[in-house]
Amino acid sequence: MVVSSPLFDINQLNIEQQKKFDTVYNELKSKHTSYLQYKFNLPLKTQFDSEQEENEWRYELYRFLRARKWNVTHTIKSLVEMIQWRIDNNVDSILEHAPMSSRMELLGKVVPNAQHGYTKAHRPLYIEKSGLIHVNKILKMFTSEDLVQCHIYWLEYYCQLARERSRQLGKHVETFAMISDLHGCKLNLRKVLPLFKQSLYIDENYYPERLGQMLIINPPAIFPTLWNLVKHWFDPVTKTKIIVIKKGPGTLTLLLQHIDSDQLPREYGGTCNSCSTAPNCIPVYDWGKDTADDKQEEQEEQEGLEGQEEQKGLEGQEEQKGLEGQEEQEEHKEQNE
Repeated sequence: MVVSSPLFDINQLNIEQQKKFDTVYNELKSKHTSYLQYKFNLPLKTQFDSEQEENEWRYELYRFLRARKWNVTHTIKSLVEMIQWRIDNNVDSILEHAPMSSRMELLGKVVPNAQHGYTKAHRPLYIEKSGLIHVNKILKMFTSEDLVQCHIYWLEYYCQLARERSRQLGKHVETFAMISDLHGCKLNLRKVLPLFKQSLYIDENYYPERLGQMLIINPPAIFPTLWNLVKHWFDPVTKTKIIVIKKGPGTLTLLLQHIDSDQLPREYGGTCNSCSTAPNCIPVYDWGKDTADDKQEEQEEQEGLEGQEEQKGLEGQEEQKGLEGQEEQEEHKEQNE
């Protein structure tokens, strides 16, 4: 038998929460049994153990109840939709699907990233050099559907890491953490915002309460512009888990509050020497580097985007002047009266 995560202890809930938990559990018992049978019969699937699946299901209910603010009706509806979504999209086989593994490997060539140890809270740590993502190259190499499937693969992989960490520690770990390094970030990152919004929808509807922490480091001058475009897409609770760390002498101190030094790449002030590519723990491959044509194309786009921003600023100034003019006219009219 596969060793499970620590058993879910319903005593961690108060009396009212226990009642709601039991209601959801009993309402979905038949649905979950059918889903387990579906998973068991899959030709390709990650490791399967009925006792472990039952235990993880209880944790799943608990996460969804928290995410839906303990509203029983909304929780049941969300869980039913989640199960159907997983079946429709073959999510329970995605980690065993060879073409997906190859696609993820290819994506890693143009999106510098790594699974890099754990945080002090034992969360699996994902580090991405988001500012060095070559947006144009990705959009040429992958369809939107490809990228959505890659995101689902990534989520399943980190959920699996959290489950494995739970078995290692003998305590439940259900969240993961992320460092997003925005050094080198450009305005053309806006081109993938629709995809980002779609990914966020998947996160919050099918993987709620899975993000434990997101540390954004080296935010560029354009970060406030980008953040203003996306911040309203986040659930209020999720936003509290996002920490922006500005570049400066205190960066390492702040990172070390959350991550032990040996779990942090040397380029961020850590002491990691266990990676095969150390000290370049998150290598940037030639595929992800700009060619002369790429740089020319990007420069033209950047100038165009900056021109659009400048035009919007001028239009805003003209609109403000117009409003001020109207106010002056109204004030003058009132004085004459």
